[in-house]
Amino acid sequence: MPPRRGRGDWVAIGFTILWMTLWTSAILIAIWTLGAAAWGGQPLAILFLAAWIAGAGYALLQVARQLRGRLLGAATPPRPHRDHRWEDGVDPPETPPPPG
Repeated sequence: MPPRRGRGDWVAIGFTILWMTLWTSAILIAIWTLGAAAWGGQPLAILFLAAWIAGAGYALLQVARQLRGRLLGAATPPRPHRDHRWEDGVDPPETPPPPG
C-alpha cells in the first residue's frame, strides 16, 4: 500500500491542476491571437506567438508529466552521480609546493 499523502502533496496537486488550467487557457488565447496576426499579415507577431506557443506547450507537457508522477506516487529519481576524473593519458600538472 502506498504511503498516505499529506496536506502538502494535495496542495501541490491542486495548484498544479489550477496552473495547467490557466496555462491552457493562455495557450488558447495565444492561438486565437496567432490566427488574427496571420489574418492581418503581421510576420513578427506570428513569429513571436509561434515561439511562445511552442515554449508554453513544452512547459505544459513537462508539468503534466510531473502531475502524473505526483498522482501515481512515483518517487523523484535521484540525480545521477557524475564522475569528473579524466582518463585522457595526459599527466596532470605538477602542483607547486606550499609556501613557507
